[in-house]
Amino acid sequence: MITPAPRLGGKIALVTGAAHGLGRAIAARLIQDGARLVVADIDQDALADLATTYGSDAVPAQCDVTDPEAVQAAVGTATEAFGGLDIVVNNVGGDRARRLVDIEPEQWRRAMALNLDGVFYGIKYAAPVLADRGGGAIVNISSIAARQPGTGLSAYSTAKAAVEALTRAAALELRADGIRVNAVIPALFDTPGAQRSRGALERSYGADLDAFAVRRQGRWGRPEELAAVVSHLASDEASFTTGLLYLLDHGHTL
Repeated sequence: MITPAPRLGGKIALVTGAAHGLGRAIAARLIQDGARLVVADIDQDALADLATTYGSDAVPAQCDVTDPEAVQAAVGTATEAFGGLDIVVNNVGGDRARRLVDIEPEQWRRAMALNLDGVFYGIKYAAPVLADRGGGAIVNISSIAARQPGTGLSAYSTAKAAVEALTRAAALELRADGIRVNAVIPALFDTPGAQRSRGALERSYGADLDAFAVRRQGRWGRPEELAAVVSHLASDEASFTTGLLYLLDHGHTL
């Protein structure tokens, strides 16, 4: 029997926010599927743990995605460590819940920087490197909040809606370079970040979070389920897929 080659064998990927939650699950799945990774995160201690776990398959890069020079340096790390870059996963996101009229201008700008600007920098600085290798794939992580905003989530929802528009614009502009750009839109996934935000989310939804997840989508999503979709979109299996906004919600929006 012929053993199939790993889905991402020979591919080089950069994952932002790779140290925790969805990012950590994505990094684990890409490595499982044969990729070598630059794992980028602001948490240096957690990055060291990742590097210990995966050895030479994962090179750490401390990176604040709100800093364009840091994102550019993380892309450069892929070139220095592995000779190029084929896949980028722009995963970083989050914000403190505040009602719209209570958000200070600097807080609004911080939400845009974290959730939107970091994706822009990831695309801007990685695209030429991907093009140099004949193309590649970019996967952005959005949120169901982009289309179903809740009380206190106005800045986050706005930024994530812009990520979806940016995904489609980038897919159109970068197609000629052989670069596909898609977004995954998760609903409620069971991550440490979601649990830390439990109080804010319950106030936003006006319901117990566990009960809300069961009622709206049957159960909590598992990070490894999202990671599997990201791996597919990053792979040659999805070679004719670009500009897609992939809603991963188990019927939540129905």
